[in-house]
Amino acid sequence: MKKETMTAGLIITALATQVMAQQEVPALATNQTYPIQAQAAPLPLLAEKLPPVPLISNARVRLDAKESQGVQLANEWKQHPDKPRPAADGSVKYLFGATMPTLVCTPLQVCSIQLQPGEIVNDLHTGDKPRWKITPAASGSGENKTTSIVVKPIDAGLTTNLLVTTDRRLYMIKLVSTQHDWIPMLSFDYPDDVDRAWANYRAEQSKHANATTLPTGENLAALDFNFELDGDDPSWRPTRVYTDGKKTYIQFGSTTFGGEAPALVALGNDGGIISDPSEQLVNYRVIGDRYVVDKVLDRAALITGVGGDQIRVTITRGH
Repeated sequence: MKKETMTAGLIITALATQVMAQQEVPALATNQTYPIQAQAAPLPLLAEKLPPVPLISNARVRLDAKESQGVQLANEWKQHPDKPRPAADGSVKYLFGATMPTLVCTPLQVCSIQLQPGEIVNDLHTGDKPRWKITPAASGSGENKTTSIVVKPIDAGLTTNLLVTTDRRLYMIKLVSTQHDWIPMLSFDYPDDVDRAWANYRAEQSKHANATTLPTGENLAALDFNFELDGDDPSWRPTRVYTDGKKTYIQFGSTTFGGEAPALVALGNDGGIISDPSEQLVNYRVIGDRYVVDKVLDRAALITGVGGDQIRVTITRGH
């Protein structure tokens, strides 16, 4: 009975409290009355209680001496002070392989990476694909067709890298986005281009030398072919006679001569209508298919046989 009486008292007290909250209570110092309003308890701030989500693990890995050396070498390459230069087409040109190039972009502009003419992209990877839009473009045709990689960030303050593999080489490029600064076009100087240019130059020089040099080593540009052949027409008649200003070369189609090699004599400037010019034997060397005389001949004759069987071919240098 006592327990029921206490329960009823608690109910009456709660009802009385509710009624008083809805009634006006007289002020202590004045005759005015003020309503009594119940205040709701503030809701807890859930965001303040949730821990931040780490994007990269804080776990530390200790590198050994070999690994640290590798990182140091990579940093030296990335931070190498080799600077770009301006190119004729307005691009910023890096020397390929000297350092890690940086392409600076801004969200409201497009940047591009220009590859070597004829170079084809095999694959492409970036460290932040969602926030960097990277697409291909091409210009020119045939051997001069050039691939460009168009790069555009969606926000400023981003840093990542870009890996490009082609049919010729591998590119590693740092990408940075800023509020306003940007590089419209990035291109490269290639050391193998210089090597190829020198190789082509040497090949052209060799081709020219082969075309203007006789098998005996004389340069055609320094030779004088102004010689005339007269007299008989034997099978061994010279195909040409020339001089380099120091020596005289008499070239034959063959040095078999049908069994008898012609003798070479120098002809003097004397003689006339009824007399022959004086003759003097000339020393010569047989080199391959030609006679080589260690002086310039103005008049000479090649002779085989004697008397009525003599065959003579005269050589006269023009002036």
